[in-house]
Amino acid sequence: MIDVGILGVGTYLPAVVRRNDWWSPSVVDGWLRRRSATPPAVPAPATPAQAAVLAAMAHQSEDPFQGAVERRVMPDGMTAVDMEEAASLAAIAEAGLDRREIDLLLVHTAVPEYLLSNTACVLHRRLGLPTDCIAMQTEAAAYTFLLQLTVARQMIAAGAAHRALLVQSTGASRLLDPSDPVSALFGDAATAVVVGPVAPGRGVRAAVHRADGRFPRTLIASVRDGRWYDDGRVVLHSADPGQARQVFLETVDRGKEVIAAVLAEAGVDAAAVDFFAVHQGTPWLRRITQEQTGLEAARTVDTFAATGYLFSASIPLCLATAAGDRLLGADDLVVLFGGGTGQTYGATVLRWGA
Repeated sequence: MIDVGILGVGTYLPAVVRRNDWWSPSVVDGWLRRRSATPPAVPAPATPAQAAVLAAMAHQSEDPFQGAVERRVMPDGMTAVDMEEAASLAAIAEAGLDRREIDLLLVHTAVPEYLLSNTACVLHRRLGLPTDCIAMQTEAAAYTFLLQLTVARQMIAAGAAHRALLVQSTGASRLLDPSDPVSALFGDAATAVVVGPVAPGRGVRAAVHRADGRFPRTLIASVRDGRWYDDGRVVLHSADPGQARQVFLETVDRGKEVIAAVLAEAGVDAAAVDFFAVHQGTPWLRRITQEQTGLEAARTVDTFAATGYLFSASIPLCLATAAGDRLLGADDLVVLFGGGTGQTYGATVLRWGA
């Protein structure tokens, strides 16, 4: 099987910075009053990981912004495909490719301008990719990047494609209700990753994927108490806070399971891992997952405080940030762990470098 790995990563963060003082003190006070008036039911922890998660959630509950300090937001007139184009051009340049060499384009646009339209085709035209390049939207919420990586790896190994461009974006600011405390957690961004054949022993070594449909309403975009096509404004919100708490409670245990499985499949020990990246859904998820999986010695970066939650763009941003800070170098063994509402989750092991 051809070894397939990452050839280049590009990012784009809008210039507009939204800090915590963007929300008025009266709105923030309202969040805290609402939270103290209706404290969530707290289940008894069933595992050490769940006990650690509950402790972190209890500590974080005192912060109305849940650990976020800044987030980037698109200015008026900018669209998700504008961000995707900028990130894609940066990734292609880093990979040192002619864009005509790309014959597979996988895009996750979390907040597209229109429904029922393949927005990957808009980006395809913007980039001037070949007409015989496969262009498609891929959807697994915040897990999409790891899914894209597996799809691209398999298609390249099978000879159906040679170079792939994987793109992830979120324009969550377009769907936020500023009066909802959830609005403080999200930012806008785009990332792009070029994937192709690499030297033997480099690239993706193993990947495991899981699906669980028990919690479909943890985070959705719809009219409140309705569907996206009902009358009213579509907003990003948690339609079932109880489901959301259960997902948070189980997340680290799920990480333990898939990380152990992917390390076993790759034939490597946790102590050999040089770098660990996790989707940045909370400021504590990376730390607790490392502690519970024996990956404490691995280098890592945290982006949540500076960007908020970026859906499927969060892991590529971690990789780009680490590479730029020289925390990630050639031959490093990397573990990626992520999950997305709906829900899907899993882990990937790769050897960094082309």
